[in-house]
Amino acid sequence: MKLLCSLATLAVSILPLAFANDRIPGSMFRNDPHRVAMAAVPMWHFGRPRGMKPCTPQDAVQSDGSQTNGNDPEPQENIGRGCYDIGDWHGANSQGNPFPTYYTVKKCGDSWRVTYSLYFRHDSGHKSDWEWVSVVWWQDGNTDQWYRGYLLQSYHSGSKAEKWQDIQNTINGDWNKFDQNQKDRNHAKVYVGAYHHAMFTTRKTSNDNAGSTPGDEFRSNDWYFLPWDSTVQDTSRINPNWNWGQAKSSPSNMFDRICNTWECPAAGC
Repeated sequence: MKLLCSLATLAVSILPLAFANDRIPGSMFRNDPHRVAMAAVPMWHFGRPRGMKPCTPQDAVQSDGSQTNGNDPEPQENIGRGCYDIGDWHGANSQGNPFPTYYTVKKCGDSWRVTYSLYFRHDSGHKSDWEWVSVVWWQDGNTDQWYRGYLLQSYHSGSKAEKWQDIQNTINGDWNKFDQNQKDRNHAKVYVGAYHHAMFTTRKTSNDNAGSTPGDEFRSNDWYFLPWDSTVQDTSRINPNWNWGQAKSSPSNMFDRICNTWECPAAGC
């Protein structure tokens, strides 16, 4: 297949391939990390609890190169106050305004981990918020081909892991982005919790607030954003010494911690 001619509608700038969970060569992780990041960048989704717009991710760096400052949250009454505008809502799967997805690539023992981070000006508890997911790539036997094995997801103060083949909704690119219940494709549909921004691979709309347990947090597909090439960015513009207050999962912190965030269970992966 040929690449779509316009980046305005292009969500993934790699050639669409024919098979599920397409392999990539090991040399790409070192030689072309941006292409690796594009190979599994998530399709982000955001919900609209009680008709409110969410606090949408935005650039962590201002146009003059300075740090973006967080703002005080409104716990449940106006969750999007002072945040970047996601855009108009036209029903489920409204396309949201673009924002940066920051990535890092790191070798962790027998796996490569590509971590995707989003910056929010606040969550429902504090100024500034960093949240992330990380794709764990495994080597395919004795070949130099690598495949998506797990998706790690930030989950309040911790994280959770899910086998790639078990993720409820995955896609291969812009041309099938609205497919549902398709597994083991190249890009996961990730649903961002509306209040504390925990990451999920399923929706939950029965509870329109933060929930009494972490898993109850409202999340839905009112808006989506499937990143294109220029919105998927490395972290070179983000000063690792910047202080993000209570947000302890900045890209530099996660790069240092990602190898220790999760290990393959003793029973095997």
